[in-house]
Amino acid sequence: MTIQSIFLFAPAESAQPHCGAPAYAIGLAKAYGASLTAFCVALDVTTPGRQADAPGTAIAIAAAALAAGVECRTLTEHSHAIGMQEVLAEHARVHDLVVIGVNRDGLLSERHVAEYLMFESGRPLVLVPPACASGDKPVKVAVAWDNTAAAARALGDAAALFAAPDAVFVTIDGEKLIQGDLNSEALVAAAARRGILARHVLADLGNRSVAEALQQEALAHGASLLVMGAFGHSRMRRFMLGSATSDLMQNIRMPVLVSH
Repeated sequence: MTIQSIFLFAPAESAQPHCGAPAYAIGLAKAYGASLTAFCVALDVTTPGRQADAPGTAIAIAAAALAAGVECRTLTEHSHAIGMQEVLAEHARVHDLVVIGVNRDGLLSERHVAEYLMFESGRPLVLVPPACASGDKPVKVAVAWDNTAAAARALGDAAALFAAPDAVFVTIDGEKLIQGDLNSEALVAAAARRGILARHVLADLGNRSVAEALQQEALAHGASLLVMGAFGHSRMRRFMLGSATSDLMQNIRMPVLVSH
């Protein structure tokens, strides 16, 4: 299986067709011959005098997709019987992949939507920094490996969606104690059985944050996509992100696929 359908969330206040999440989604859809659904709505509906043009944003994204030869449909309205985040999760569940930015502006921000979809859509998300210019087939991915179920789920999603590209497993030494019986050779051999040419590196955390270390190591090894498991803790029906996931969303430097 490879990517056949992509769901893009494009808030009317910040989405631009030629950069960030929209550009990445269009480029990825073109590279894989996938269809694209762009959900364009205004997030900030409480600020007087701020009129975000959701239909205009949708038209611009559809035009950019058409120019790239990508089949694209746009959605600018939704039922108010349930919350917008629930609506987005419903639409996301019938696609292979969700593409979204992490803008933090507003009471209901793009980041808040991303956090919700991360745990409620049942689909992998690609978080895209605003400066990202385009998307393409990732030739090499970096997998944040800490021997957890979330990391394994993210690896499986990436291998299936991106047709098993080359991979470098990155373990950050000094973040936490990682126990288990699986050594580097066994990990690389398991990847090879999936058709993935891989190697494993152990990188010292030093004085870096985990998010900074993972992204620096990924870029240093030539990866165009970082793959990692998303961690959260349910409390009173609200998810609190694990520290590494939260830090990454605040300091994102490259596209990151997250799975839960």
